Amino acid sequence: MNTKLINTKLTLLSSLIIASSFMTGCGSEPDSSAPDIIINIENPDGGGDGGGDGGGSDLPEIANTDLPLIETFGANDTTGFFSADYKALASEAEEGEGGFYYSMAGVYMADGSLDTEGSNWITADADQKMRLGDARFTIAQTVSPLAGDVADPRKDSTPGDGVDDGLSWGELDLSQDYKISFCVVAAPDTASSSDFQIYVDNNTTSEASSIHGGGNVGSRIFNVPVNTLVPGKRVEINIPGDTTLEDGGTLVASKPDLVGTENSFIAMRVSSGGWAVFDDLLIEYQSDVGNNPQPDCASKDSNYKLVNPATGGDDENAPEPEVEGTPFGGLPFTVDLTSDADTLFGEADGADFLSISNDRADPFYKVTSGSSRITVENNALSMNNARFTIGDTGVPSAEATNPSGDIDLSAPYRISMTITDFSSADAADPGKFQVYIDNNTTSSGNSIHGGDSKVIELTPDDVSSLPYELTLEPEFGTANSFLQLRADSRVGNITIENIKIEYTDGAPGADAEWMPNDLNLAGESDIAPAGSLSENEAFSVTLEATGGNMSSSNHNMFFASQKIEMSDFMFTAQISSVTGADIATGNAYRFGIMAMENMDPVADFADLPGWADAGFYVDGDPAALIGSRAQMKPSGSRSRSDIPELEVGDYVRIEIYDDGAEKRVKRYYSKDGIDFVQANSTSDFAATTDSDTWYVGLYAAPGENNITVEFDNISIDPLAP
Repeated sequence: MNTKLINTKLTLLSSLIIASSFMTGCGSEPDSSAPDIIINIENPDGGGDGGGDGGGSDLPEIANTDLPLIETFGANDTTGFFSADYKALASEAEEGEGGFYYSMAGVYMADGSLDTEGSNWITADADQKMRLGDARFTIAQTVSPLAGDVADPRKDSTPGDGVDDGLSWGELDLSQDYKISFCVVAAPDTASSSDFQIYVDNNTTSEASSIHGGGNVGSRIFNVPVNTLVPGKRVEINIPGDTTLEDGGTLVASKPDLVGTENSFIAMRVSSGGWAVFDDLLIEYQSDVGNNPQPDCASKDSNYKLVNPATGGDDENAPEPEVEGTPFGGLPFTVDLTSDADTLFGEADGADFLSISNDRADPFYKVTSGSSRITVENNALSMNNARFTIGDTGVPSAEATNPSGDIDLSAPYRISMTITDFSSADAADPGKFQVYIDNNTTSSGNSIHGGDSKVIELTPDDVSSLPYELTLEPEFGTANSFLQLRADSRVGNITIENIKIEYTDGAPGADAEWMPNDLNLAGESDIAPAGSLSENEAFSVTLEATGGNMSSSNHNMFFASQKIEMSDFMFTAQISSVTGADIATGNAYRFGIMAMENMDPVADFADLPGWADAGFYVDGDPAALIGSRAQMKPSGSRSRSDIPELEVGDYVRIEIYDDGAEKRVKRYYSKDGIDFVQANSTSDFAATTDSDTWYVGLYAAPGENNITVEFDNISIDPLAP
């Protein structure tokens, strides 16, 4: 774009502003938190060289903020941090536009009012810190006409009208080698698909939306899962150069080229479902490293105080770091379009959403591009120039050697949906609707399936009439698959209803004896349950598992089960060998045999149905296996006690039966499988005499241990009346 064209656009924009006096706007994304912005460039600075902004005299002058920039987040409260009173831009700005830090999401509601349950705030402890989660903000970004005719020039407006001339609109001179570092105070300690990201000259969530484009010189200079951040350590990002999560730590990324201009700005973001707390941000030139103070990160108190974003004070009603959804329960299922886009993608405050099966904070549906161009209403989803995934755990498929999805597509399956509207933005150049398997990018080759990952590509011309019933039956998939639906940039609109995924010939392993599942039924696990079966026979099973939690408030495990229709039965198995049980973790981390009324997730532990188990946990010094049994009580709590006599090689048995008006459960053990000794008997059991459908099987929730358990001589027998 040449200077003359830039000036023409600015003249038109100025004329529009003069006619309307001002222009207001708020963010258009579901997570938008930007307040209304008043833009006034009626009398732009006409002299000088534009402060390095270039592109002609119509551009206001930018005054650089000197480096090093040392930020300790010492504002009185959250809104104060984003005000010019705390730190102002060096450049001239209209009233209300002069804040050096600008929230794009996580502090304000769409109407500009404060979000009292926001996800980005300053902590309430004496040494204040920044808590960033499902939110983003910029550093040193000015309000510039280069953003173009947009609602909010500080949000989703890059690369803007200066793209052809490489123009940005920030106050940081990043035209020489620089370094960004900060102390990590706290971060999730379990696996997360949410990323901590830093961008240069980019106020969007897409790396390519910048004058720097993508690739090695791309605008995103930092991108790591939040759970990989190390509390008490300083992240160090050298541009150009290496990135580490602690001084002298493992290399996590490297940028070979400089990313920045004489007028750059920084954007920091934590994507949906994640959070991080950090402090002592330092932006400096590499030539000046060592001359600027770097506080001891190890001295930071990770027990930061929650804060009410409205008051900045310690508040027990402040937002929790994570929210929980309802775990995905497998196929068949229909995409729930009864609410809105915020709820579907896990962005709505307090609203239930579908989550990844083993991570209740991770939404099952994720926008991969164009969140502001996806709407959900009237039981239908509409989109243009946008894409989203179904069941993706978040690992970029272009970098993954295996799919990272939550849907088992290892058996024949069907995808179906109804298209009720489909149009192109330009009829002469038809837009395309595409469905991918195991690919969350726009390149069909970025998948283990190669170019086959793009299952179908439709234009409006391919749709004979509306409504159009689309049915797909791909002949490939894995046990860890996901889908992506995309409307490319030439699609004017596509509206879809009744999105379904189902098996055509029965679920994977439907003919197997024991069906494996990673279950998250109540509470949270430090390590998500995960397991597999290396042997799966009617009378013998070899189980391998890690993670899970079976405490008095958690019910998460790997479970290989069969469904039985019996009210009175006994379930028996020999625990013939155990390996890998090396870490003493206590009785919350157990394994053995179990019977459950159902496998439905619940909001609270007290809502769990009847369940009973018998097996082992690991405890003591040195670590040893200790026999154990537990069951769910009608009061909403568990009862647990040891079975001291139980040893590896013994048999265990669970008996459940009607005893008059009550349901009773008994546990037994045996050294030879013939003579059984009763370990306990109770009618203090959450099940009732109406409970006549059960899931029985082999389970493990071993926590840090990675165990292998061999079960033999398994039997399920009815009890005589």
